Amino acid sequence: MNAGQARNRRLAATAAAVALLAGAAACSSSGGSGGGGTAAASPSAGFKPGVLSRADAGQTISVLLPPWGDMAQPQLAKFTAATGIKVNLEQMAWDSIHDKVVSAEAAGVAPADVTEVDWSWVGQFGAAGWYTPLNKWLPASLIGGSPVAANFSVSGQQIAMPYNIDFRSTIVNMTLLKKAGITSPPTTWAQLLTDAQQIKARGVLASPVGVPLSVTEGTSTPWYALIKSAGGSVLDSSGNPAFSSSTSAGAQALQLEATLYKDGLIPQGEISLTDQQTSNLFAAGQIAIELSYSPSALSAYTTPATSKVAKDDIVLAPIPGTDGTTTGTFGLPEGLGIPKQSTHQAAAAMFIDWWEQLPQLLASYNNPNMGNVPPLTSALSYLNSHNDLIDGSAVMAILPSVSPLFTGGAPTWYPQFSTDVATMIQNVVEGKSSVSAALSQLASETQSLKAQS
Repeated sequence: MNAGQARNRRLAATAAAVALLAGAAACSSSGGSGGGGTAAASPSAGFKPGVLSRADAGQTISVLLPPWGDMAQPQLAKFTAATGIKVNLEQMAWDSIHDKVVSAEAAGVAPADVTEVDWSWVGQFGAAGWYTPLNKWLPASLIGGSPVAANFSVSGQQIAMPYNIDFRSTIVNMTLLKKAGITSPPTTWAQLLTDAQQIKARGVLASPVGVPLSVTEGTSTPWYALIKSAGGSVLDSSGNPAFSSSTSAGAQALQLEATLYKDGLIPQGEISLTDQQTSNLFAAGQIAIELSYSPSALSAYTTPATSKVAKDDIVLAPIPGTDGTTTGTFGLPEGLGIPKQSTHQAAAAMFIDWWEQLPQLLASYNNPNMGNVPPLTSALSYLNSHNDLIDGSAVMAILPSVSPLFTGGAPTWYPQFSTDVATMIQNVVEGKSSVSAALSQLASETQSLKAQS
């Protein structure tokens, strides 16, 4: 499995980093200067968004990305040939990038000219005012051409541009379901339970549904996905808990997970497994339904070298909803952003624009060390029309239903909230807490986090 497919989207922020971030954000000016950087807030009169020029030839920009952002040097050389701008691309672990950005910005220096900006960091970085709004630096058509660009928008300011697309969906091994007499993926929660029980009863698999239940980010996201598929929200428009009521989508989703586990339909070992380890179970044929995961995993599942079920009928499907019609899912993309402290804003903007062009998006997708599914609808359509997008018709069908999990970006306190969610889910499925008591406690913890932010 390549790095882009294998990455575990775990929480990046430690308690110390979050505290440092909060302090730095408090010191930011009301205009969001990010510590008073001297970089230009807007392009010069001669800068044309979307045009690669040699106006900044001779400059060298630093780019800080995780391993799946390791664009090949021959490809980077094409950018230098077109613009005269050299690129120093540094690889760093995903969580370490977050910590470096926090530390560097708190010290008033740029961590790099272009950095990774994960969807879950948007609220934090946006509140601190550390990143240059890209609205005037990139063509509006480019920003508007990505169905997940809104994940990086804070108060109308585009603080990063996605370089990959990810969303939650259900991945099903139809070969195993057909052995149990099931001819289509489940579309409702009730059907999911019925199908899983039938798979178990007919001896195909003892525990056919994969849902990670360790205290990790991968445990929180399936709960969010189920809430979205039921037409609900995690937080309301004011950032308050939307899951407190016993009739809320959050309560129903938590009860569903508890029922699946209690009935033995989720492997008991999931209590200690991450989302990546759950993915490994699917690739080994030990589960038939991966309830909430990324379409980027399809490549590994259909490759014999990385999957024992490569010859099976593996399909991508919308996450089951409460009434048979899923109302949506959410995106977890990663973006390219320009710290305001960077002194090479124009060169950095040209680099981002260059990365978003079709040749680079295809190179990023096809590179076995990257595997980034393109974030632009046009690029996805291109791949689909050339039969190069695995289960492309399903991807394109789900795409219009993808929206941000949180309006205006994840809140500054998201890292601790997500840990609290994962802890709650584990406690409920293990029978240590009732659904109502657990949600009441989570609501209280959420209000406390909000008050402290």
